Amino acid sequence: MTVSGRGEKRGFEMQHEGSIKRARERVRGRTGASEIPYDPPQDCKLVGVMRAICGIKDAVGVIHARPGCHCGILLLRALGSHQNDIRIVSSGVRAQDMVYGAEGRLSAAIGLSYFNFKPALIAVMNCSAPAIMGDDVEGVAQALKDKIPAEILTFSTGGYEGPAWLGYEEALAELTKFMDGAAKTDRGAEKTVNILGFKRDDPRALADIQEIERMLHTQGVSVNAVLTNASFNEIKNAPRASLNVVLGGDGLKCAEAMEERFDMPFVVVPYPYGLRKSRVFLERIAEGLDIELNENAIQVEEEYVKERIERVFLFLQGIYDASIAVIGDAGRAFDLAQFLSEEVCMNVEVLALTSQNHHTNEMLSEAKEYAECVLIEPDRFEMSERIKASEVELLFGTSFEKKIAWELRAPLIRMFYPVIDEVTISDTPFAGFRGTVNIIESIINAVIHNYLAE
Repeated sequence: MTVSGRGEKRGFEMQHEGSIKRARERVRGRTGASEIPYDPPQDCKLVGVMRAICGIKDAVGVIHARPGCHCGILLLRALGSHQNDIRIVSSGVRAQDMVYGAEGRLSAAIGLSYFNFKPALIAVMNCSAPAIMGDDVEGVAQALKDKIPAEILTFSTGGYEGPAWLGYEEALAELTKFMDGAAKTDRGAEKTVNILGFKRDDPRALADIQEIERMLHTQGVSVNAVLTNASFNEIKNAPRASLNVVLGGDGLKCAEAMEERFDMPFVVVPYPYGLRKSRVFLERIAEGLDIELNENAIQVEEEYVKERIERVFLFLQGIYDASIAVIGDAGRAFDLAQFLSEEVCMNVEVLALTSQNHHTNEMLSEAKEYAECVLIEPDRFEMSERIKASEVELLFGTSFEKKIAWELRAPLIRMFYPVIDEVTISDTPFAGFRGTVNIIESIINAVIHNYLAE
């Protein structure tokens, strides 16, 4: 899906890969579909559920599938920056199980998971092959309920079940089943919030949440729990907070469920990229808590950023009006693109959303003001062609944009999941006031290094 922005949609021609074009036309003729994504940018539902479960510090994910599904998830974790925290188990489905079923293998995998990890929560993901076979995953979980002293949660995550973002949303919503309704009676005068929609495997994620907590502390606000970057017990006690804060719209269904069950209000806030988004982030939380905003603290933060940016103003003048593409998930890509357009004065030629959330439609109308073209879960080939046609000079995306960046001889700044060709082990955020400095530093250095490489 494409949404045109400030100008008319630019035309472009497919210069090669004619076989793909012909195949696409044949499929369209059979189905009547206007767009057939041969290579969609979004992952499957399994990835979304696992991204949520891996953020629970004492949970284990059991993947009930053939080896391919398990290996894919394992590689995404192992090639990232959390190699000391991989809690992913496979049930080991084999070819012969396609006839007789693999419920026995699953039962053994769940038992071994508890024996080796002693988790508080075991999440079982039923993938395509056993789902088609008809394995009774819920029945296995129920049979083990009295034998294993851990909560067992099951998910249907076959490749045909939906995209990753739906899996993430479903996982967060399912966690509300374990929340302690009595915990809401502990709400006192102290202003505490839960952060919803946080993904700890995003680039700079742990540094980002530290910066977010620091910013909130300047306003006298503390964090009760981060979904999902918390223990299972912290998640169960999430109703103790005064307010749920939904980052960029991710986790919205969980917030709505908690509002219905525990009478807990929520606010949707932007992912705090840059000075303006960071201020709006704090303003909405202050409004939701009915407290007065500490303007003096914000002024100190803004002066900190401005003083450091002034040190490199000549370099900033060199990147003004640069044509860029932003490729990432809706929960953060909208806010990053707007920051780059309005505060760094770059031209967002292409804003490609690799995944959506339940808040995406509300963000689209505003996106037309700062993005030339918005692509929603586009085919990767068509997305690359659009980026080439727009003569993009700088890309903000994932590791998967490395090829198109190389073809354009353009710098690539890795801002979105997955990043598997770069590690982050330092406490340098991209979010918040302090993160503004780090983003601009990364942009300038990427441009300088790219120029020297030529």
